Amino acid sequence: MSETEPHHATILEGIADRMQQRPALRHGDRVVSWTEFDDRAARLASALLAHGVGREDSVGLYLYNGPEYLEAFLAALKIRARMFNANYRYRGGELHQLLDNAQARALVYSAALRDRVASAIDHLPDLRLLVEVGDDETSPPIPGALRLDDLLAEFEPAPRIHRPGTDTYLNYTGGTTGVPKGVLIEVQRHLGTVAWLRDQYVGRPLEGDMVDVALELAEQGESLDVIPASPLMHGVGFTFSSMPGLMTGGVVTTLVGRSFDPEELLTTIAATRPRVVAIVGDAFGLPIVRVLDDASAAGISYDTSSVQVLCSAGVAWSAPIKQRLLDHMPHVALVDACGCTEGVSYGTRTVRRGDPLTTANFDAAPGIKVLSPEGAELPPGEIGLLAGPTQGNGFFRDQESTAATYLRLDGAQYAVPGDLGRIEPDGTVTLIGRGMATINTGGEKVYPTEVEDALRALPEVDDCLVLGVPDERLGQRVAALIVASPDAVVDFGDLVRRLREELAGYKVPSRIRLVDEVPRAANGKTDYPTASALAEATSG
Repeated sequence: MSETEPHHATILEGIADRMQQRPALRHGDRVVSWTEFDDRAARLASALLAHGVGREDSVGLYLYNGPEYLEAFLAALKIRARMFNANYRYRGGELHQLLDNAQARALVYSAALRDRVASAIDHLPDLRLLVEVGDDETSPPIPGALRLDDLLAEFEPAPRIHRPGTDTYLNYTGGTTGVPKGVLIEVQRHLGTVAWLRDQYVGRPLEGDMVDVALELAEQGESLDVIPASPLMHGVGFTFSSMPGLMTGGVVTTLVGRSFDPEELLTTIAATRPRVVAIVGDAFGLPIVRVLDDASAAGISYDTSSVQVLCSAGVAWSAPIKQRLLDHMPHVALVDACGCTEGVSYGTRTVRRGDPLTTANFDAAPGIKVLSPEGAELPPGEIGLLAGPTQGNGFFRDQESTAATYLRLDGAQYAVPGDLGRIEPDGTVTLIGRGMATINTGGEKVYPTEVEDALRALPEVDDCLVLGVPDERLGQRVAALIVASPDAVVDFGDLVRRLREELAGYKVPSRIRLVDEVPRAANGKTDYPTASALAEATSG
C-alpha cells in the first residue's frame, strides 16, 4: 500500500481497520476495542461539526485520565480541529484564562469538574459546545451542556477526509514559569518523535508505513501495551507512552485513581502486564520504591516481570532513585528523556542495571546547540542556553514570545526555551536548569540541580528541592527542602559539613527545612509558590 499520510487521525484510522476487535483502551474493568475507539471518536467528530466546530477551531480537554481523553483527541484531529490540554487542577479564574487564550469552541470535561467549568465559562464568546463525560450527582448540570454518551448515540460517524501533516494541536505549558502558553505542535513533526520513541521501546529501528509497522508488530506479539501513570494532559503520559503504544496497535491502560497511587500502579501492572510504564521522575519513582521497599521487608512481591521499559520526562529523575528502582526491577530499561513543552527534545539516556547512573546528563539529541545570550554558539564545556530542533510552530496568539523563543538555525526550526546546559567533551548534554531557577547569591551563580544531586547522594536524604529565597544583603540565599529517608535522623550540622566537602561554600544551603514531601503538582512538576513559602518561612 502507499504510505499513510503523516497524521495521527489517518494513521489511527488505518490501525483501527486492521486491529478491529483487539483492545485499544483499558480503564478498570472497561475495555474499548480498536473499532469502538475509532467509532466513538468519529461520532464525537460529527457532533463537533454539527455544533459549528471545524478546522483550526480549539477543542479543550479538561479531563481526568480515561478512554475519553484519547477519544476526544482523535475526534478533534479527525475534523482538523486543534485539541488543547487543560490542567484539571485549574479552577475558575485559571480555567477561564486558558479557555479565553485558546479561543475555545468546545470543551470536553469530566463531570466531577462541573462546578469549576460552570464558574469559568462566562464571557467566552467563542465557546459553542460543552460535552460532559461521566456522571456526578453532587451538583446540578450546567445549562446547555450535553452528555458524551447522548451525543454518541445521536450522531453517525463523521466521514474520513484527507488531512495534511501540517495540521497542528495546542500543547499548553504547565504554567510553572508564569501564565501558561499554548505551543502549536505540528502533527507531522510530533509523529517523528512518537516513531523515534516507539523504536526506542521496541529496541530496534522500524522502517516503513506506520500502519503496516503496527500490524507487523501486533502479528509478532510486539505491540507496546502501556500504562501512562501520569496525567494524559502531561507530555509523559501522552507523547512518551500513550501515542507510541497506540502507534504499535497496543493497549493504553489508564489508572482509575485521580491522584497517583503507587500500589494501584503496581497492582495494575501485575493484572494487565504492560511492556512500557510512564512515570514522572522522582515524583513517582520515590513513592514506588518506598512501596517496593516495604513489600520486600514484609516478604510480599509485586509481579513487574512484563515491564521492559520505565520511561520519564519533564522533571528530574535522580541517580539514587533510578538505582533503587533497578534493585527491585533488574530486568527493566530506564529511559530518561530531557525536553520541554516548547517541542524540543534535548536528549535521552537509556540505562540498565550495572550501567553508570546520572541525574542530568543525556545522550544529546541531533542538532542540539548551546548559545550565548547574544545567540552565538558556544563550544563544549561552556554553560549557555540550550537550543534544539522543535515540533512547535510557535506560541498561539503570542507573536512576541514566539519571536523571542523560536528561530531558524541551519535551515531548521529551533526553539530556545530558557533552559541552561552544556555540551560535554564526549558529546553528551548536561541540563543545568531553567534560567529563572538560577540562584544569584552575592554575585555568585548557583544551579539548583548541582546542589540537589549532592544532597540526594547523602543516605539520609530521600528527596529534596533547592531554590533561592530573598536576602537583603546577598540578593538571594540558597535554601533546601529535604525529605528524610525512612527512619533516618538528619543532623543539619553534619549534613552541611559533608556538603562543604563536595561543593563551594556559597552553594551550600544556608536555610534547610525538613518536609514530609516536596510540593509538586499532579504532573510531577514542582509547585514553586508553595515551595518558596515553605523555604522563606525557614530561619537561617
